[in-house]
Amino acid sequence: MHQNLTSIVAIDRHGAIGCQNRLPWSIKSDMAFFRRTTMGHTVIMGRKTHDSIGGCLKGRTNLVLSHNAVLFPSTEACRLVNSVAETLAVADAVNCTETFVIGGAATYAEFAPFVDRYLVTMVSHDAPDADAFLSQQIRAEYSQWTASQIAEFPAKPGQDEFAFRIMSFVAPDADERREMRKAIANQFLAKRPNQANKTPKRRGSFDTSSQIAFSF
Repeated sequence: MHQNLTSIVAIDRHGAIGCQNRLPWSIKSDMAFFRRTTMGHTVIMGRKTHDSIGGCLKGRTNLVLSHNAVLFPSTEACRLVNSVAETLAVADAVNCTETFVIGGAATYAEFAPFVDRYLVTMVSHDAPDADAFLSQQIRAEYSQWTASQIAEFPAKPGQDEFAFRIMSFVAPDADERREMRKAIANQFLAKRPNQANKTPKRRGSFDTSSQIAFSF
């Protein structure tokens, strides 16, 4: 199936994305945008992001990238994957039109060569204690891509701690990146054909047998 690979991320003015494994702000409108945008699709996250969420995201196929093969028991809707190649192969087999990389910093960097779009929430704030950042190299790259503004929100007491805008950046070589993902997925499956029989459930399904489900 034709799929897009999108990194979705919120950053401050200097690229900060986290503080002590949490978001450095409370912006409910952006969380609603994140939920609405990713619902029914596949999400890719690293182990630390999985830990910070406290489980898997409801209504989405979750792929958790970790080199720890016994991090948690995989289910069809929340699966442990051990390499970028395996992640791309599994994501390619899921019946949805888009896969989202949702963090953290190392995972964004690992998938940067394959991403064909960024959805970036730009928060009007300087997070003073931030300890995780979207790499400057990634920010420099997507700033050269085709940009469009999706939405803009003012700060709103009790709702959005800071003003922000949501931008879309589309790679000029999106078709080539898609073909590269497909080639890597096929190479992985050629070496491990049994993995083709471990496809997650179709989008929208969720198995709560071994993971807590979160709806945001």
